[in-house]
Amino acid sequence: MTYASRIYQYLVALFLLLSASVSVAESMFNRRAANGRFLFDVLLEQAVPREPLDLIFRMFDYNEGRIPNTDYAVLVDYSRPSTEKRLHLLDLRTGLVQKFYVAHGIRSGILETRSFSNLPDSWKSSLGFYFAKGTYNSPKNGLSLYLDGIDRSNNNSRLRQIVLHGASYVSDEFIARNRRLGWSEGCFAVGLEHVQYLIDLLQSGSILFSYHKDLIGYSRRYPSEQSLMGDELLPPGVNPRRTPGEGGGTD
Repeated sequence: MTYASRIYQYLVALFLLLSASVSVAESMFNRRAANGRFLFDVLLEQAVPREPLDLIFRMFDYNEGRIPNTDYAVLVDYSRPSTEKRLHLLDLRTGLVQKFYVAHGIRSGILETRSFSNLPDSWKSSLGFYFAKGTYNSPKNGLSLYLDGIDRSNNNSRLRQIVLHGASYVSDEFIARNRRLGWSEGCFAVGLEHVQYLIDLLQSGSILFSYHKDLIGYSRRYPSEQSLMGDELLPPGVNPRRTPGEGGGTD
């Protein structure tokens, strides 16, 4: 064996040793769903909007190793009216998307979520990324999931007590009576029958992204408050008044 051949074999052996001992982080964009296709494409095909999905994947890549739960993430698309199931639970292992109703703040709009705020006592929803970890039992709302806002547009979430919890006003029955979903005081309120399931999947350290297609960019420049122009136009039959049990007061 020539000297050059021995050097080549040594370099190959060294490369294999280093490859075995150094873990290279996999980009979320390269992750495959259960069917072998790229996860990103599989999620898109289930009507998950592209822009927020891209931002969620980038959040994982930029914070590799710092997000404990890489199996699930949540996208709340506040571009959609409250009568649509606009909370997307993304299974990042299989590619399955499950959708649920989710409330917005009582001062954020009637049927649509048109105004957002990071200010205390605003009773509005907030845009941006949240880190979900840990639970507690609220005297008012029961089992609740802590949410820490990590953008300037939602970093008052702990001060404002913004959490994910269950509520009786988040239901098909409430929509049938009022032609809208019920209102929270800014929290991500979900159906009582789903809150335990969602919290069980998310409480170990997940990300939740609160998104609006027309205001997410604005929230980065003007993080305190963001609103759509003009007045909300309501379809016939929508109840514009608060009902007992909703956010925004005592009954």
